[in-house]
Amino acid sequence: MIVKFPARSLGLAAAVAALAAVTAACGGGSGGGTAAPPSAPAGQTHLTDSKGNTLYLFAPDHDGQSVCTGSCARYWPPVPAGTQLTGAAPGGTIGTVSRADGSKQESFDGHPLYTYVGDHAAGQATGQGLNVNGGLWWMVSPSGTAITTTGSAPSPSSGYNGGGY
Repeated sequence: MIVKFPARSLGLAAAVAALAAVTAACGGGSGGGTAAPPSAPAGQTHLTDSKGNTLYLFAPDHDGQSVCTGSCARYWPPVPAGTQLTGAAPGGTIGTVSRADGSKQESFDGHPLYTYVGDHAAGQATGQGLNVNGGLWWMVSPSGTAITTTGSAPSPSSGYNGGGY
C-alpha cells in the first residue's frame, strides 16, 4: 500500500525534524545548568578543564556546597564558574555553586569542582585518593560520580604526608 502525503505535509515534517536535530545538537534543556557538556574525547576517563587539568570533587562537600575554604582552597583551587569542562557525558548538568566568600564555583551534577596544586601538567592526577583537609579527594568520572580507585596515586602510606596543611 502506498500512502501519499501532500507536499505541504512533507515540508512541515522536514521542518520539525530539522528543529529537533538543532535542539538536540545545542543540548536543548540542560536542566538548570549553565551549558551542555561537550562530548568526551575518545578514551577520556575523567573530567578535565579545557587545558587538560584533572578535576576533583571533595567527599565532605554536600548539598552542592563547598566546605573547602582557607588553606584548603589554596591547595585545592575551586574551578571558577564559566570554566569549560571536557569529558562530561551527555546528560550531566554543568552548573555553578556559590561559595562562602560570594564567588561562584563550577560544578558538575551538583559536585563543586577543584584542581590540585600538586598536578603540574595536563593529565596528571596526583591528588587522586588523597585524604587531606578533612576528607578524601576523588577524580570525577564522565558521568559525574567519584572515581574511588587510587591505582598509582600517591597516598599517605607511600610517603606523602599531606604537605602540612
